[in-house]
Amino acid sequence: MQRKKALVALGVAVVLASTSLALAHPGRTNSAGCHNDRRTGGYHCHGGGSYSGGWSAPAEPTRIQVVAIPRARVWVNGTFVGMSPTKAVKVDGTSVKVRLEHTALGSHETTATIGNGETTELTVRW
Repeated sequence: MQRKKALVALGVAVVLASTSLALAHPGRTNSAGCHNDRRTGGYHCHGGGSYSGGWSAPAEPTRIQVVAIPRARVWVNGTFVGMSPTKAVKVDGTSVKVRLEHTALGSHETTATIGNGETTELTVRW
């Protein structure tokens, strides 16, 4: 009887110890078993759902940071993104139209091609 109690206690201890290793992080998954990780800003998959290709890294977003004369207002693809130098902002595609406006210098436009899935620092000069 003592041996049976000892085995049961050992089994319970093993189960309790192993559950701490299998704790899941919060976050819902889409139909492919993937989701965004708010803490790291990444995207990853857990399997399940209809996704059958194994884990694969998601494509990195294409980002651009515009550096120009200080206090120039910056538009990227027609959207105001801030004053120069801007933070890195996401863009669609690889062709980017940048418009700068400065109170003393007027406005200036340029088009640039950037690498897909890269963060590019674009220096624009008048």
